[in-house]
Amino acid sequence: MLDDQSRQFFQNWYKSDLGRSVLALELAEMAAEIDSTVGYYLVIQSPLKDIKLEKHRLRESILIAPLLEFGAPCHTVVARASELPFEADGVDVHIFHHALDISAMPHDDLREAARTLLPSGKLIIVGFNPWSLWGLCRVFSKRIKAPWCGQFIAHQRLEDWLKVAGLTLETKRFVYYDPPLQSSKWRSHFQWLGKVLRPLKLPFSGVYVMTATKQVKRHIPLKPRWSGARVRVPPLSKPTVKEMKE
Repeated sequence: MLDDQSRQFFQNWYKSDLGRSVLALELAEMAAEIDSTVGYYLVIQSPLKDIKLEKHRLRESILIAPLLEFGAPCHTVVARASELPFEADGVDVHIFHHALDISAMPHDDLREAARTLLPSGKLIIVGFNPWSLWGLCRVFSKRIKAPWCGQFIAHQRLEDWLKVAGLTLETKRFVYYDPPLQSSKWRSHFQWLGKVLRPLKLPFSGVYVMTATKQVKRHIPLKPRWSGARVRVPPLSKPTVKEMKE
């Protein structure tokens, strides 16, 4: 279940200049991931009470929240992330937008999302990378404000969780190489850092985006081998003279 206090911290942080900059990039990355996906249900889990992904080809968008908040959109469903009110094999796309970073049971949440996915359904995880300048700042922070109050789960650890949940990792991208400076003026002085690291695709960005699909093993029925029936036929014998007279 999402931590309510951390959730509020993130909602306030995304209103800051740095938060808006990060969110703009994250929305663009998520939109690109689902651009070619066609289906019915898109489920989103995020610390934000409203996250808008437009121009996708999925009919219904559902936002999961641990509690009903003022200003929440009409498509919000109040539920625990580890106990989703959906049947198995029914969701086309499930997005974790930093939801695992502030979850008390991230492994259970991921496993529950995998249960609800359709075969070949898509799971998208957006998280903070601990192996970055952002992770270094978190080490020296008091962790009482966003985003430092998040868990910053390593992508290697998530890969293991995906395998256990029966999901196959398809893509892994590292985005937002700018340092976590609140001032846009100061961040502009370090734009060269992103220009250098982004083409190299080094795993040291502040945010990563992972995409996995649900693979279901299909058993190919084998044609049974029917062994020929063995019928015991008694040996033929010539009739006796008595039997011929009768």
